[in-house]
Amino acid sequence: MIGGITIEPLKMKYLYKALGLKKNDTVVVTGAGGKTSFCLELCEELKSNNRIIFTTTTKIFFPEVRKNYKIYVGNDFLHKTLTENGAYITGKEENEQGKLLPFSLDQIDSFKERADYLVIEGDGSRMRQLKGWKETEPVFVDRTDKTVGVITIKSLGLKVNDENIHRIELFRKISGAEEGEEVTKQHLFNVIIAENGLFKGAKGEKILLINQADSEKEFQDALDLAGLLVRENLLPDKIIISSLKEKKYYLLSL
Repeated sequence: MIGGITIEPLKMKYLYKALGLKKNDTVVVTGAGGKTSFCLELCEELKSNNRIIFTTTTKIFFPEVRKNYKIYVGNDFLHKTLTENGAYITGKEENEQGKLLPFSLDQIDSFKERADYLVIEGDGSRMRQLKGWKETEPVFVDRTDKTVGVITIKSLGLKVNDENIHRIELFRKISGAEEGEEVTKQHLFNVIIAENGLFKGAKGEKILLINQADSEKEFQDALDLAGLLVRENLLPDKIIISSLKEKKYYLLSL
């Protein structure tokens, strides 16, 4: 029962199927609490039979990947023909802080013609559990088919401070949280629905990924959070509850 309505979460074997991905889709991922892990899991699922490009429209820490990933940093990638299936991770350059820097939006948009799937990190979170968004982010390419907003259920109970939250003052404005108090479901709800929150500037289908539901309690907390959206009728196009760690994905039929 979610928000007074009986909804049976549908367990999905694969993340890409839960998302409803189609060939040539471009997915832009925003938020905090597992964005890079989400992108790499999609790469892992799809790379054997597809050409999948993973890149960024902003600055992200260079992802830790397995040896069988194809990594290209620099303008040479713009002229490379992708003849083999696999996961191609690319960016314009790597800076001194170990961050991957983006190509131009037009250049990234053109990748759509060269791969079966394009997955993009659209904002940074400095590895914090939660964040607020400045005016210039997230950054979307024009041909975005799906926006995936990631929020971690493990953030419940965390202290609202700089250690846990990137751009804490912006987070406080959209969540209604006070510095030093604990994060609540209402705070997360506010972040999801806020005009300047998780889906700020979203393009295409809006998909909420409530991530890191690794225990029964966390799964129930995620259902409760979804229930707030159902009760207020402030729903994205799709909600998925996930444990990327355990490779468990539950699609909520709304």
